[in-house]
Amino acid sequence: MSDDSKNKSAAPTEVPVQVVPMAMPKSNLLTRLFGKKLTGNELNIAIAPFVDAAGQDHARELAAVFQDIDGIQAKAFKETPVLGPESDRVELLPAACVQAMNWVGSMSADLVLWGDIPPPGTTFFIHFAAAPPQDKDPAGITSPYQSLNLPLGFDPKELGSLLVATSLAAMNLTIDGKIKTCQKLIASALEHAISEIENIPSDFTMREKASVQAAFANALAAFGHLFPGGEVFQRASKAYVEAIRGTLRSEAPTNWAYLQRNLGAVLQALSERNDDIDTMELAVAAYRESLDVFTREATPFPWATTQNRLGEMLYRLDIKSGDTDGIKEGLTCFQGALKILTLKSTPLLWSDTLNNLGQAAQVLGREIDNLEVIERSVTACQQALKVRTIDKYPTLWAATQNNMGSALFLQGRMTGTEKHFEQALEAFMGAREVYETLGLTRMVKLTEKNIQHAQSRLPDKNDKTSKGGDSGAWWMEEDES
Repeated sequence: MSDDSKNKSAAPTEVPVQVVPMAMPKSNLLTRLFGKKLTGNELNIAIAPFVDAAGQDHARELAAVFQDIDGIQAKAFKETPVLGPESDRVELLPAACVQAMNWVGSMSADLVLWGDIPPPGTTFFIHFAAAPPQDKDPAGITSPYQSLNLPLGFDPKELGSLLVATSLAAMNLTIDGKIKTCQKLIASALEHAISEIENIPSDFTMREKASVQAAFANALAAFGHLFPGGEVFQRASKAYVEAIRGTLRSEAPTNWAYLQRNLGAVLQALSERNDDIDTMELAVAAYRESLDVFTREATPFPWATTQNRLGEMLYRLDIKSGDTDGIKEGLTCFQGALKILTLKSTPLLWSDTLNNLGQAAQVLGREIDNLEVIERSVTACQQALKVRTIDKYPTLWAATQNNMGSALFLQGRMTGTEKHFEQALEAFMGAREVYETLGLTRMVKLTEKNIQHAQSRLPDKNDKTSKGGDSGAWWMEEDES
């Protein structure tokens, strides 16, 4: 295997990828490219030329990995790549990322595999390009600068499933049929990839091993939510740690930052399952590491979404420890994220961040007994409801209604105004109705407690609005749906 340090003598100038809009190809071009008429639910993978020093294109070798998989159409195409065997990889990598992203549009592909075979010509450096996620912040994000390094002529039976799983994880699908196709394929791909990852060839270099671990971790992280328990996320976290250990920040800062961000995301997912303060603190540390690289100016989207995630974890740590310094920092994180995530550009992420801000402001306002902060919580929830409507997102609507009801209750308690208790009761009852309709019994019980507290402040109300349940610390019942 090659020691790729010769190709990474200095860090590339990693700039945000700007994609030039391109016209969609006509259907007959798709037929020629993929060999048959598409139904719309196949996953279309286009493979750019991988040219070695002898001028031979090895793209078909990669296409062969996918040829017998039902639901995937993979074809090599002919273009002139920016990267070639004699190229300065460090200097041209940003331009190659832009070229690959433009290929995604021109080929109307769900994924483009691209990269090169640098000297001495023994290793594929495989990169993945897909349409950017639309208003989503998934757990395992594949950086455009991240490569999966596999030996030239590798046996698909030995490493092919890892390439398949990585490819599925790198796609950002929006069509329901394609999403279902992807979900049908991923369990088998991951099962075989787990076996492959345990038998990494002994002659892999440190960086090659890191690239394999990073690709494996992304696949686990991207689909961990489909599997019960936290075992998949546990495996992902260990793989990310191995990938980070073999990735030098000085040589690949953006790639390193994405690995830290992704590690934080899987730790966050684990903390939501085990409610473990140590896991939360590890997630916070990983997010902080990534934000040492991500900046609002150079990488605005990953910076903003990581700020939102960091704020969430600081909020949850406050619930566990009562550390108001942490929750104040969390509010600053949400406010920073909202400078990038807007109602127009990313409505769902914008509303998620506002809902998080509303939760955190409510807890801080209660802890420091500050009416202005509570009012900010109510306002944030009201803004979030512009997107989180009951018809489109009933569970999200109910979550924000429950959070807003808690803030209104606090507002009423601080001001002695009966109207706020009435508004809180109305919000809680709306949330309960949705939870009952959807059969979410746990959330029905939690909301019932909040209804009882609001009702107790309105002596002229009878108990017809309540359906039983004991009282509890209502401010701990914010819905996290």
